[in-house]
Amino acid sequence: MKAIRIKSRIKSTTRPKSQPKKYIFCLLFWLALISLRPVLIQAGTVQFSLVQHSTTNIFQTYQPVSDWLTAGNLSFGGDSSPLSLYGSLDFNYLYKYSGLSSIGGQLGIDYLIQAGSKSAFYLAAEGQGVLFRDLYNNFNHAGLKLVASFKSYLTPATVLRLESQSTYRRYQLGIFDYFSEMVNLSLDHYFKTRTTVKVEASYGYKYFYHPGEIAIIEGETAPVATISSSTSVHSLSSINQVAGFFVAQQGGPGGGHGHPADNYKQGGSYSLRGIPYQTVYYTDPRSIQIVTVSGLLAQGLGDRVGLSLGGMKQWNLKGENPFSASDEYYSVENPTSDLFSWQGTGLKVKLTASLTDRLQAEIQYDYLNREFPGLESLDLEGVRLGVIREDRRHQLSTLVQLELARVSFFITYAYISNASNDPWFDWSGNFISGGLKWNLSVSKSKQ
Repeated sequence: MKAIRIKSRIKSTTRPKSQPKKYIFCLLFWLALISLRPVLIQAGTVQFSLVQHSTTNIFQTYQPVSDWLTAGNLSFGGDSSPLSLYGSLDFNYLYKYSGLSSIGGQLGIDYLIQAGSKSAFYLAAEGQGVLFRDLYNNFNHAGLKLVASFKSYLTPATVLRLESQSTYRRYQLGIFDYFSEMVNLSLDHYFKTRTTVKVEASYGYKYFYHPGEIAIIEGETAPVATISSSTSVHSLSSINQVAGFFVAQQGGPGGGHGHPADNYKQGGSYSLRGIPYQTVYYTDPRSIQIVTVSGLLAQGLGDRVGLSLGGMKQWNLKGENPFSASDEYYSVENPTSDLFSWQGTGLKVKLTASLTDRLQAEIQYDYLNREFPGLESLDLEGVRLGVIREDRRHQLSTLVQLELARVSFFITYAYISNASNDPWFDWSGNFISGGLKWNLSVSKSKQ
């Protein structure tokens, strides 16, 4: 076995402070909007949405910091023809932590194939891209998504759906690059008693192409570690003892702490805990497999009130999060945290009411108990606690929405309490959003 040295491609030098680029950011969005004008004119449906968010805990950690976020979306779709073009343009702007601001877009083509009077196939191919500001440009990515689905009415009251979704993403920081596949099977049945029952099962596969980089140093007389590509993460205890000093030097597991508002300034190579996302454990690609089952029971209570109860269970079949740390931001995607990052159970209860013909309201309670394979809990000084991170989240949210002819206005409020055996993620926060959705153009076939 060759001696190798763990070598991170994350630069530890501090980036020079840049001048505010708010106006350049807005200019890029409007230029992209103007370039879509010819397409929007021909589109069957065009919708614009604008949402203003406010939160007391933007980074969702035990040290809360507040921020405002403005999100906008312009989307278009085809008419009722079988083959159509669709797409969207998005922007997110954070006022205090503006390095996480981004613009993005999707452009795709879809095809609807009728299979008799009760069934249909749907196919779509979509290109995606997101650009962050300089501080977090490691999150920049481009990708491709392919969708194939089948829907059939087994009876007038029973609907079967089967869908496959393949996604490829390439990031500016290559440790995040991945391919994923999700297959979903669902069955809905509607009863005359205004009762709906839905059962669903999903399988997911995610493949990280190169989650860690380890460079082989020929002729090294004082190797940091001797790790082969077949070495199991569970057999690394002796290796970690040898390499522990060097791991701590680059902020690896056991070496991160501080305030998230300060660690944010290190950019998209480091977690808010001060730990690099770059893993030091793996020399080869890694994959994760999950299975999820869920169910929903909904009941109409008269003409204006509805009550629903849902539950889910997710298992991790193989693999684990390959990163040294993980973050969850409010309304901002982080490539270290998604559906594949955890296993656990969930429960949801929702009450909806039509207060008038145009005014609707709902209140919802969500509970999630999640374990994060591959992420070990640390104390606030960065010392390992010897257990896998586990969170228990309670969320209470409300929504009020006014629907007019082509415009709808809404306001939401949510309170989240997240208890964790990792004190960094033991937090609570308030989240308020308000905005509008405006149907700028609606095709005659959809009116």
